[in-house]
Amino acid sequence: MVPDDLSQPVRLDAPITGIVVHPRGARIIRRGLVRLPVPAGDGPAVAGVRVELDGLPWELAPDSVRVGGRGPARVLGVDVVARTHPDPADTASADLAARRRALVAELSAVADKDDAEQARRGFLDVAARTGAAALARSWASTTGAGEGLAAAEDLLAARIGEVHARRRALAERRAELERHIAALDRTIEARQAPRTPDTRTVVVDLDADATADADAIVADTVADTDGEAGPGAGPGADTAAAEGIEVEVELEVSYLVPTAGWRAGYDARLDGERVTLTWFALIAQRSGEDWPATADLVLSTARPAAHAELPELTPQFVDLRQLPPPPPPAAAPAVMATAGAMPLGRGRAKAKGVKVARAGEPEIDFAGAATYRPPRRAAVPADGGRHRVTVAVIEFDAALDHLTVPRTSPDAYLRATVTNTSPHTLLPGKVSIFHGGDFAGSGTIGMVPPGAEVELHLGVDHRVRVERELVRRATGRRVGGSNRRVEAAYRVEVTNHTPRPIQTVVRDQIPVSRHESVTVRDFQARPEPDERTDVGLLSWTLELGPGATGRVEFSFRLEHPRGTELTGWRD
Repeated sequence: MVPDDLSQPVRLDAPITGIVVHPRGARIIRRGLVRLPVPAGDGPAVAGVRVELDGLPWELAPDSVRVGGRGPARVLGVDVVARTHPDPADTASADLAARRRALVAELSAVADKDDAEQARRGFLDVAARTGAAALARSWASTTGAGEGLAAAEDLLAARIGEVHARRRALAERRAELERHIAALDRTIEARQAPRTPDTRTVVVDLDADATADADAIVADTVADTDGEAGPGAGPGADTAAAEGIEVEVELEVSYLVPTAGWRAGYDARLDGERVTLTWFALIAQRSGEDWPATADLVLSTARPAAHAELPELTPQFVDLRQLPPPPPPAAAPAVMATAGAMPLGRGRAKAKGVKVARAGEPEIDFAGAATYRPPRRAAVPADGGRHRVTVAVIEFDAALDHLTVPRTSPDAYLRATVTNTSPHTLLPGKVSIFHGGDFAGSGTIGMVPPGAEVELHLGVDHRVRVERELVRRATGRRVGGSNRRVEAAYRVEVTNHTPRPIQTVVRDQIPVSRHESVTVRDFQARPEPDERTDVGLLSWTLELGPGATGRVEFSFRLEHPRGTELTGWRD
């Protein structure tokens, strides 16, 4: 354990030098130098030195604290201590709060004095009643008692008057104090000064040893963990021990804060047949400390967890469902109540509610995690807002085409299909799409590994005109049978009003039967569809030059028994 005779704590000044932001949480890295005394010659051994790094955010996970470093020292233990601060952060607000506390204390003292005056008045009332009776008896038996009674009345009246005067003064003081307190409350509320946040302090117990081996100091938040000195001692370590001077030890303290995270976002800009993809990270944090722009910022896809465990399976027992027994006779409940038993139906319901499903805790997969280092550092304040940091700017060649589904809409949508030729795996995120200088819309993209394709929707292109027409619809009865048949034929025309050749994908459909007595026959199309699925989806690809018109025609016959009504199909 850590010895109790450690010297006076030494404050460690360790600014933030590195930040690793995870999707949920962030690891903060601080580095600083501390000077430790070393015994001279054969002098007595130096007691352990306690180094404190204070002002750390309250939200940090104490179990995640790790202390490393380099220098001639051994780590005897690491601890995390809570520091509470009930007073406001600034001096003016603290003075206002102190004045208010003083006024409230004086108001309590005034109330106590008023209670004392009320007790004094009660005593005078009792004294007046008992004294008046005694004076009346004395007056009846003694001559000249009237003068004494008058003097007693004057004295009692004077005492009661003094009590009332003091109570009036106390009431005035109470009202004055209440006005001052109300004014202070308004001032404090107007300032809205935040209270000094509660913080945590990392306490590192070191043992200075200038002759230690040249190994790095490493310790977690475990009291009995030891670490050896590192190469930071240098060749001057022996000289330091001989001369009794101080030596420098570099300490690195890292910890995890859960109130932070990042997600990916993109801006895709189409210019001609090139797509410029700006990949950025949206970072937000409420850790209680601002992240400076001088810190090394790294984005990671790892998801650290407080309790990383592998998922486990529990036995899955299979049994036959037991039918509930017939209801007991009327006298049975009384017998069971006498025996203190529970009815069978309630017992089964209780057993069913005991079922517990255990879910595996997420694990840390650092081997499969990816890290990204933005080319430019940025400061991230602890305001909870999302701050944009550019990760990379990538250019791709785009394959442009149009997509139209004239059955649902006469619009033609411009698409850009790009292949991820970069070495980066694009993460899922929202993408804002621009066509030249115009905003075309927004969407989302999924995980896109290198070599995979991603499709960007660039909105409606009004220069491509699409028309769909029902050119024939006929109904009749099948010869030699009782079935009713419906014949339908459609024509789709796509006209290119752009100044360049385009490729247009036309999608349509034919009905599919879900009943044995309903059939779809004699499907014909010109040209033949490039794709036809089992659920009746059709797809054609048209190559259109400037000003050209492409045409798609298809027809089918639908048969069903007479006297029945079809559902799920419309012209």
